[in-house]
Amino acid sequence: MPKNTAKADIDLSLCIINHRTPGLLARCLRSIAVSEAAGALEVLVVNNTGDNADEIAEMVHRFPSGLFIQNRQPLGFAANQNQMLRRARGRYWMPLNSDAEVTPGALSELIHFMDTHPDCALAGPRLVYPDGRLQPSMRNFPSALTHFLEASGLWRVAPRSEKIGRHYALLSPHKRVQAVDWLTGACLIVRPVAAERVGLYDEVNFPGMYGEDLEWCWRMRQAGWRIYLDPAAVIIHDESASPLDERTVRMFEGFYTFCRLHYSRRQCRAIRAATIAALAPRLLTTPARTHRQLYLRLMQLPIDGGSPL
Repeated sequence: MPKNTAKADIDLSLCIINHRTPGLLARCLRSIAVSEAAGALEVLVVNNTGDNADEIAEMVHRFPSGLFIQNRQPLGFAANQNQMLRRARGRYWMPLNSDAEVTPGALSELIHFMDTHPDCALAGPRLVYPDGRLQPSMRNFPSALTHFLEASGLWRVAPRSEKIGRHYALLSPHKRVQAVDWLTGACLIVRPVAAERVGLYDEVNFPGMYGEDLEWCWRMRQAGWRIYLDPAAVIIHDESASPLDERTVRMFEGFYTFCRLHYSRRQCRAIRAATIAALAPRLLTTPARTHRQLYLRLMQLPIDGGSPL
């Protein structure tokens, strides 16, 4: 990738994809405009379809440093973010979902955090739902145990605690600064030099959505960088409006793609076996036909591959 051409007067480049969500995008951009950010901001928006192009371009150009990109054809999350990141000029970059809202002071806090943590390649805020409930964003790299806990739903009945959260990040209360394996990608702040060293999102192996944030964090961690949660910054995330069942399948496919790329065949098979073991009781006990169909789809997903070691 080309060397970052950061401008000294731009502290943060916010990169947002619009995919037929002009209302959510408008709300997101309004929250940025009143965010009380201490530094200068650059706002980049990709319009992934031909819908509402003039309206969205007008929203973006209200920002002094606003860049609007109109796609000729729809692209996946990684490809869309990469085309913005290659144009970004800020000291830091921020891939941000259009269904997110920035709370006052959050951007300044994240910029300050990166300034004071030079070992950090990537950090994320404390994500909350619109009603204020925590939206867990910290994750461990996939293993047979984590997939069993998440596919079975058992993690939901375990208590959140600092002690448990040190070992299983999903159950952390997300109340303290914490180094973590990876963060979900609704809002991330990225150090450009780290991205230059490991490369941008993998748009070849992740042509759709889900898994690309996990894989990017993996490469950064492998290169010796650290990833942190900064809970002093809060972002409201009104999660995807797409059907939950379909989103779950896409998430599993993304995780399995990551495993094929970076894990051994033995690890891949163990993860798939753990997933099947977790879902089988749910398949047998649920009275809902749609749930049974979902569990069958997830149990049939292939994970063949991985290195032979």
